[in-house]
Amino acid sequence: MKKRFALVIFSMLLLIGNGLYGQCPVSVQINASLPNPVCKETAVTFTAIPSSGGISSYLWIINGDTLGSGTSITTSTNGAHIELYAVSDTCGLDTVYNDYYILSTQLIADYNVIVTECNQPVADVEILGITGGAEPYTYDFITEAGGQGQQDLYPDIPVSNYPLFITDANGCTDTSWINMTTIQCPPPTPTEVMTPNDDGYNDTWRINFIEFYPDNEVFIYDRWGQRVYHKKGYDNSDGWDAKYVGADMPVSTYYYVLKVNFEKSEDKVYNGPISIFR
Repeated sequence: MKKRFALVIFSMLLLIGNGLYGQCPVSVQINASLPNPVCKETAVTFTAIPSSGGISSYLWIINGDTLGSGTSITTSTNGAHIELYAVSDTCGLDTVYNDYYILSTQLIADYNVIVTECNQPVADVEILGITGGAEPYTYDFITEAGGQGQQDLYPDIPVSNYPLFITDANGCTDTSWINMTTIQCPPPTPTEVMTPNDDGYNDTWRINFIEFYPDNEVFIYDRWGQRVYHKKGYDNSDGWDAKYVGADMPVSTYYYVLKVNFEKSEDKVYNGPISIFR
């Protein structure tokens, strides 16, 4: 009888040492109402699932901010870091911890802005592909003129920044911004003085920055309006040497007309004097 009573007392002590109604130490799991990954802005409820053993309090932290103390919490924060602290009241106020990361579906467009000329107000936008989420994707390019639908190439778009609204096969939506830039070049700047005396310096007429404008045409006239030079695609490597049909032009002032042609904007015309000194 004494032996039997001793066994009962020993069993009770074991129960007390193990948390009375559970085993110590305790642990806690986080159950998410939706599995990863989830669409952006989707509300997900997280519930604390403790192991056997009494839990007296909970503390929920999202991205470093304390936001709840119940058994569950709901958030729609994209990519949130969920942290849970739980305190056991039957295991010597033991504190346990677990965490969870929300993986939000991010849809990103890979694109190319096609620019072939300097200082142009429009450019072509080429959509190369979409990453993230699940195929197939649908998208709509929104410009100043409204939605442009789904295309691989959008021609002659005014240069700016525009949203591309994307939807994947699971219905997740996202916005990928198309940032358009152009090639900024200084304007062609013709020199106004030539000294064609074969000293290797300033012997030919030079147009600074003409290399940025290969589609050009040059006309040069004397003071009486007679054309003494003409060339399409002028470049400084083979510039005008102040000769006309092989003969040196006299010291005087001449006048140039430089026409620059553009594919996507109006052509530009520059004109001015050229003074020749020998």
